[in-house]
Amino acid sequence: MTRSILYFLAFFIFALPACDSPSLKNVEGDKKFLIGKWHRFSMTNGYSEFDIDSQYIIFYNQKVGRFSLPYKIENDSLKYLTNHYAAKITDYGDSVLLEGNDSTKATLHRFKESHIPFKAIPEVKDSLSFVSYIADFDKRLILEFEKAGIKISDGTKQPEEPAYEELLKKRKSVN
Repeated sequence: MTRSILYFLAFFIFALPACDSPSLKNVEGDKKFLIGKWHRFSMTNGYSEFDIDSQYIIFYNQKVGRFSLPYKIENDSLKYLTNHYAAKITDYGDSVLLEGNDSTKATLHRFKESHIPFKAIPEVKDSLSFVSYIADFDKRLILEFEKAGIKISDGTKQPEEPAYEELLKKRKSVN
């Protein structure tokens, strides 16, 4: 009898933690890891910045300007509500890898500054905050291009390497 009680206690001790198995990551209510200010650079799309809150991802880049898309998170994927794009999310803390259903990959990097140089990406293009944001955006854009080995010239001297626009033209002509 004592032996069966010991077996029962041992079984109970080991079985109880097994019942507390981790649930699937349904993080619809837990978007906290994604909320914040992000940026990315790619040779295809250039430099982009993102302001992500609990409902919208607001983009700004030099090609298309500002736009926002509502999103949701299901399990380990980000899905736009008004677009067919979905991406598997891998959270690295200071960066997030998005592997899209369109075979694209994007790495978003969290801004390291404790105070981001903009409160929100402005919508009104003739506002003082937009002009200030663009000046700061251009500085960050140039820095990212230089990190990628592309020099941006002010036009006063001949660049040593082709400008970004030239690289895009060459890429398009090859395709």
